[in-house]
Amino acid sequence: MLYWQEFEELVRALGLRLFGAGLTSFKAGKDGGRDARFEGIPDAWPSKATGSHGKYVLQSKHTGGAQGCCSDSDFKTHMKGETKKVKRLIADQELSHYVVFTNRTKSAAEDEDFRKTFGKLKGLSEAWLVGTEHLHGLLSEHGDIWDRYDEDVRTPVRFNRDDLIKIIHDFSDFVKQGDGQPRTDILNHLKLEEKNKLNGISAPYFADLQRHSMPQFDQIRSFLSNPRNEEHLDLYRDTADDLRGRLRAMLAQGTVDRLEDGFERVRQDFIATDDKLQRKKRWVRVFLDNMYSTCDIGQNVDPAQASKT
Repeated sequence: MLYWQEFEELVRALGLRLFGAGLTSFKAGKDGGRDARFEGIPDAWPSKATGSHGKYVLQSKHTGGAQGCCSDSDFKTHMKGETKKVKRLIADQELSHYVVFTNRTKSAAEDEDFRKTFGKLKGLSEAWLVGTEHLHGLLSEHGDIWDRYDEDVRTPVRFNRDDLIKIIHDFSDFVKQGDGQPRTDILNHLKLEEKNKLNGISAPYFADLQRHSMPQFDQIRSFLSNPRNEEHLDLYRDTADDLRGRLRAMLAQGTVDRLEDGFERVRQDFIATDDKLQRKKRWVRVFLDNMYSTCDIGQNVDPAQASKT
């Protein structure tokens, strides 16, 4: 996960590529609602063919929390406060187009709410809210920007569709070799800190999950939420059910003492079944961490919905 300074640097680098060399950045501090400004016709925003002349203000909104989303109350409250700054910039004739980049996830409904909120401001031509899903797409197109970052900062694993399909299928075949009772109930999303306490997940393990696995979760979620991948989503759910049973059995039999040890044992055993996976070890860890973080595996705080692993 990027720190706020690194996220701002990433947004500025991407802004230079999308808007052009005329983009002016502002140092951190009381910027009056501006992280960067551009006047003219952007090179490639919102695309190479649809850019329009205007005064663009770019802002980066970073959250250090796990799995932040644009529906969070703190983000909504903050953005309502930003309308005052935007109004002032419009009145000073310094802004006609407004772009907010955030490392939070964004649904279609949240995007619509954002457009409605800022669309009411007289003098504002257009406004965009760029969430993690859109950011991943932009960085895929401009991979050299992402590659400027040190290995400890940038995403260590990048899935493509065929890779993820193979992981899902191969992992499903592997997990089915064990015993487990399937579950069909839906687990509520929890704050991961609470879930970690209940499941005995250590701070170092969670820190590693946040740094190396969590940046990939949106890619997995985007893939699984695509209607054309419905059969793979079904297989993913079945695999999570089977894996939950395997982990429960390992804990009950004393094969492992902690859930995170079970993750590592499953990961190592799975990799050992396929030589091709020796070069993709991190993919398997990301896949397991995603299942845990989305409550597909691991015990839930609500006893009525606990997975008993």
